[in-house]
Amino acid sequence: MDEEINRNDTELSFFQKLFSCCIERNGRELELDQDDTSRDFVLPTRSKMIFENDLSLFPNDMILPEEKNKIKFTKDALVEYIKNLQNLVYPVIYNDNTIKISKRNYSDINEKLPLIRFEIIKHKIFFTEIPSIQQMVDALTDPQLRKKWDKNIKEYKIVGKIKKDSEIIRTVTNKQLSIIPEKEFYDKRVGFFKDNNYYLFSSAIPDTFNPPNNNNLDRAKNIMSIMVIKEDDENFYFDCFNQIDVNINLPLEFIESNLLNKLNTFLDKYFNFLNVLK
Repeated sequence: MDEEINRNDTELSFFQKLFSCCIERNGRELELDQDDTSRDFVLPTRSKMIFENDLSLFPNDMILPEEKNKIKFTKDALVEYIKNLQNLVYPVIYNDNTIKISKRNYSDINEKLPLIRFEIIKHKIFFTEIPSIQQMVDALTDPQLRKKWDKNIKEYKIVGKIKKDSEIIRTVTNKQLSIIPEKEFYDKRVGFFKDNNYYLFSSAIPDTFNPPNNNNLDRAKNIMSIMVIKEDDENFYFDCFNQIDVNINLPLEFIESNLLNKLNTFLDKYFNFLNVLK
């Protein structure tokens, strides 16, 4: 059993980035693991940040060139962008009663890499005590909770706070499958509730803020990672979108053939942890 757990912990995971978000909750910032290999990330002072308007979540120079004129970084605009993604047609890779995996060959942000969609239903009857959406978010985003069940993330840190709900995150993922080295991500990220749904959006910041080759770590690029959580009386619903350049040449067939197993492993650990979370 221990060997099986260890093997699963080192499998390639597309979900370690998808759900790795830190946000401010209950009037406090999350305390992150201070054991990291990052150089000091110097965030410009607020007075030097130039925003498109007062509702903008990130300053203009943190928006990637390919995002400009495609995504408006306000809460309302992000919700509208996500709704538009949800309305697109995605050819289905796998579908059962609780998990549906589908993909498009591109997105409007990147035309070379596939955009993967995961639609997940979790029946509330599974839980001994039904968690709130906020508790579900905490289990994914609070590093002190996350490290209790997810061994895929090696380092996880807020390196700069922009506004109440927006920030800059650094993540280092563990080595995968002996062929994929540790990967480093610098992302801008926002999480918020709107109309009883929880919206989480993250994407890379320009490398000019902290150039790659930091301590020989491989820089990867989060093109977009999105999660929407909602609920009704019987179920929780997760709608997730993931497009990431891991900066390694892996056959698409290899990736797709492993999606379902990796997703099931991730979800089993996540939901089992929620079931014992007090």
